[in-house]
Amino acid sequence: MVRIRGSAVLAAAVLAGGGLTIGIPQAQAARVAVTCGEWRWPVKTGSDTDRHTVSRRVEVTSIRYLRSRAAPSSFAGHQDRRFRGAERHTWQLTTRLTQYREEDDGDIHLVIKNSSGNKMIAEIPLGHCVSSRSLWKRQIASARAAFTRHLHVTTSWHYVNRKITLQGLGFFDEIHDVTGQAPNGIELHPVIRVSFP
Repeated sequence: MVRIRGSAVLAAAVLAGGGLTIGIPQAQAARVAVTCGEWRWPVKTGSDTDRHTVSRRVEVTSIRYLRSRAAPSSFAGHQDRRFRGAERHTWQLTTRLTQYREEDDGDIHLVIKNSSGNKMIAEIPLGHCVSSRSLWKRQIASARAAFTRHLHVTTSWHYVNRKITLQGLGFFDEIHDVTGQAPNGIELHPVIRVSFP
């Protein structure tokens, strides 16, 4: 019996190495199918060199405020380092979730939008892609569990209109063609807490 990852999976079938592998337990199938990310991955998962500089005080903010932060002029030297400012804060947003899906790197990619229609991205990493060096490893796992308890996750886009509260670390991504990206590339990544008020 094959069911999609994110539901109660008894067995899974995944394309691996050009053949179909059947009967792999869910956790093992996920490891086969997912390639953890590389671009600024330590920063995306809270296992970077500067992780101890991130303020644990949660600052309630808005999409508008985060989108107004100045984007880095260069990412040179910052694959394992955090920029000063937004990346060294823990933020909380209450907003609307409009769409989501699981990405190739295992992250659950959330597109969130404020009442003015301005969007940004939040991402919840997959547990086995988060290093034990991360100060937020357990919180990331808890956030992902909270999200998947409420919403079914697959690699296809799911369109919703749900109020959501997220806590996460600030992160600047490079500007590229990705759904929901803010003009300055700001994200909550990793998300460390999820609730549906």
